[in-house]
Amino acid sequence: MRFIRLILIVLIIVFFAIIYTQNLEVFTHSFQLQLDLNQYLIGPYITKNIVLILSAFVLGVIVALIFGALQSISAGSQSRQKSRKIKELEARLSELSEGSQTNASTDVSSSPGGGSSPFTPPS
Repeated sequence: MRFIRLILIVLIIVFFAIIYTQNLEVFTHSFQLQLDLNQYLIGPYITKNIVLILSAFVLGVIVALIFGALQSISAGSQSRQKSRKIKELEARLSELSEGSQTNASTDVSSSPGGGSSPFTPPS
């Protein structure tokens, strides 16, 4: 849900940026883009300054979303591991407490004094 809200905010920002910069002269300069790979030529493409600015903004948002999603997945995995470890430790604690209670009850029933404490000196 958080990512959907972020995408909507980005789309609103892009929409208002297009409206704001559509008629400003500073953003209406044209550029020629091309990539020459010696064997293969990509372009030339004529584009405006605003297209470069907005595409860089959208590319940055996409990269941030990808890193955020990876971090969220990692945090969820760590949370599950820690939850599993807590359950294991709680189970072990309950086993140990049950074991100590059974040992204490067998000690009380087998001792000749009946209710002697482990902290009292032997008689």
